[in-house]
Amino acid sequence: MRESEWRTRPLDDELGEALRAELFTWPGVTVRPMMGTLGFWRGKRMLGCYVNRDLSKRKPPWLNLPGEPTLVYIRLREDDAARALRRPSVAPARLGGRAWVEIPLASRANLEEAVRWFGIAYEHAPRIARKKAKR
Repeated sequence: MRESEWRTRPLDDELGEALRAELFTWPGVTVRPMMGTLGFWRGKRMLGCYVNRDLSKRKPPWLNLPGEPTLVYIRLREDDAARALRRPSVAPARLGGRAWVEIPLASRANLEEAVRWFGIAYEHAPRIARKKAKR
């Protein structure tokens, strides 16, 4: 599927739809399908991803388990991840990786928490420098 199709593909998940709609209002945010997830990017920096077991043909262990709510993984700076992990709805991401956190989209409150941390990831994503023309 092309990116434009992933922008509008039904997710069968109200909170996932709300998250995607919110992130697409932010300048420069794009989406790419990645290993059964929707990866959200700002330029070349991955901000995080929406994880829904139903999007993946294969079922790797880092997907949400059957019966679990969909979830998001968010890539933060280490100091931000440490702050996020003090919040009750935030856990270390089961996919591993330093400074990645996981938030289940089990409620509106968790959705708001996810948007907050995506916002921090967005603000700390490096700006894309323009390449200088070769002479």
